[in-house]
Amino acid sequence: MHLMKQVLCIISILFLSNLAIAQNNQGEIIYEQKINIWKNLPPEMEGMKENIPEFRTSKSSLLFTSEETYYTPKERTKEEKEKARERRAGEGRRGRRGRGRGGRGRGGKEKSHYNISENLVKSSSDFFGKQFLISGPPKTYKWKITGKQKQVGEFLCQEAVYQDTTETIKAWFTPMIPVAAGPNTYCGLPGMILHMDFNDGDRTITAIDVQLKEIDPALIIEPTEGKKVTRTEFEKIKEEKMEEMKQEYGGEGRRVFMRRG
Repeated sequence: MHLMKQVLCIISILFLSNLAIAQNNQGEIIYEQKINIWKNLPPEMEGMKENIPEFRTSKSSLLFTSEETYYTPKERTKEEKEKARERRAGEGRRGRRGRGRGGRGRGGKEKSHYNISENLVKSSSDFFGKQFLISGPPKTYKWKITGKQKQVGEFLCQEAVYQDTTETIKAWFTPMIPVAAGPNTYCGLPGMILHMDFNDGDRTITAIDVQLKEIDPALIIEPTEGKKVTRTEFEKIKEEKMEEMKQEYGGEGRRVFMRRG
């Protein structure tokens, strides 16, 4: 009888654990992106570090269910806008140059919808003052799960790594949120991605607030603004613009940091 009670207790714990995980399939996550400006300064601008902040930060919101996600930039608070104005005033003419016209080179206003079951992404992105509507499947990453673990907030995460000739991406995902998605259009892992590191700190994206709650499906919408292009076409447009800016700023003499994805 005592053994039977233990078995029933274990079964109950497993059932409740699985139920809790199943209920973690919708909510909202606030991500903070940090771009390390100092790491991308050309040698002739090293002396300007005291006038340029080490990191440029921004925040985005991910609404998610088990079937779809919607990723949008968060509006800055009044205090954040004031700090940004002070930062730009202190950067000086040469410090601003590497950011691209109007600071639009990084596509910071991108909104993305990801239909998980159909594996289809629609993104509306502002790129140098032009709006594009990018549709198609998300980029496929050949992730390698390393077995390493770490805590991100309240969630135990596992590490996965992707590497090619141009970048190394480390993604930390948690099976405790059983949704194969993450910030923007990053996906393809057995759990929600809560932290990403690009090229050893060039850029990081970290979940700073996770709210597991019921989400009104009406809040998850597909973007419609912009010229319709495929992901391949959009990448070609970005590459051509990058080459144009290299020529404009003297070939390889100045580096222009433009994030991918």
